[in-house]
Amino acid sequence: MAIALLQYLAQHSLLTVATTHFGELKALKYQDARFENASVEFDDSSMQPTYRLLWGIPGRSNALTIAKRLGLLASIVDEAQTYVGGASQDVNQVIAGLEAQRRRQETKAREATQLLHQTEKLHKEVSQKAAALQERERELKIAQEVAVNEAIGTAKSEIAQIIRRLQAGDQTAQNAQMATETLNQISEKHLPSRKQPAKPKPGFMPKTGDRIRIPSLGQTAEVLSGPDANEELSVRFGIMKMTVKLTEIESLDGQKPETKAQLAKVAAQAAATAKAKQAASEPAKPNPEIAIRTANNSIDLRGARVSDAEIEIDRALSKAVEYGALWIIHGKGTGQLRRGVHEFLDSHPQVSRYELASQKEGGGGVTLVYLK
Repeated sequence: MAIALLQYLAQHSLLTVATTHFGELKALKYQDARFENASVEFDDSSMQPTYRLLWGIPGRSNALTIAKRLGLLASIVDEAQTYVGGASQDVNQVIAGLEAQRRRQETKAREATQLLHQTEKLHKEVSQKAAALQERERELKIAQEVAVNEAIGTAKSEIAQIIRRLQAGDQTAQNAQMATETLNQISEKHLPSRKQPAKPKPGFMPKTGDRIRIPSLGQTAEVLSGPDANEELSVRFGIMKMTVKLTEIESLDGQKPETKAQLAKVAAQAAATAKAKQAASEPAKPNPEIAIRTANNSIDLRGARVSDAEIEIDRALSKAVEYGALWIIHGKGTGQLRRGVHEFLDSHPQVSRYELASQKEGGGGVTLVYLK
């Protein structure tokens, strides 16, 4: 009756929570995926419930054990045990094993969390020491530069005295002047402050298995999957898994990843620089006001994301330079794609101006771009 009732409720109700002492109902989970077991933990040593919910583990009967502990006659408890049967005892043993296994897993999870915290603390200490060493190295370089400057100043003063003496009589002052120039060359070569600054490290792109930092959370994490089309990646720190944006992370040494927008901007700047260098030798461009629309100077972005559309527009602008104009088909829709396209065109170095196309060419669903 109980099994039939629960199956009826599973068929006709959204959620049913049932408490029972029937052992047969504990097996429903393994026969029907609509059922799940849960129980409240029982402490065998104190013979007291802990009121801690154990999801996925059925409860086991402790009635006879508690009755014996409360002082019920042992003969009655022993006789009751004969009515329980071996099957119930086996079930109780299996459940007890599951509870013990869960406790071991929770202990290991706590230990892993503690180890992670210790590792992150150690990494922080190592990073602080590394920063301190870098600062010390910078101070030493400054001190060395000061010493070198003083030595050079003294040497120049001595050479100036020699030059003055030579100018007063000996005609070999030119040799002393050459020595001064040589000394200046040495100064240019060895003084740290006169060296060309090192180029900044290029942005990195996280890969599966890399360790990265999430500054907003103050956590380091492991990359489970690389960035997708939306520039999102899956990471794990401790026992937690989450999805973060590419712009929300950095490498352990502080490098920021390069996003599609940044790459598009760099590409646009490179294209503009190349165009400027070739401008003197290129023939005059056709007048964009009378440019003819063809398949080579038209691009259809309907249904595209704004971030993907920016990359496609940048490519199309480079190809449309010889035509002087570009027709961008973005459709009307909600207007979000059109706004994104116009915002990108506002800052693009190749764009002179833009406007919505005439009604016969698409009206509000098409933007006509005039190139510089």
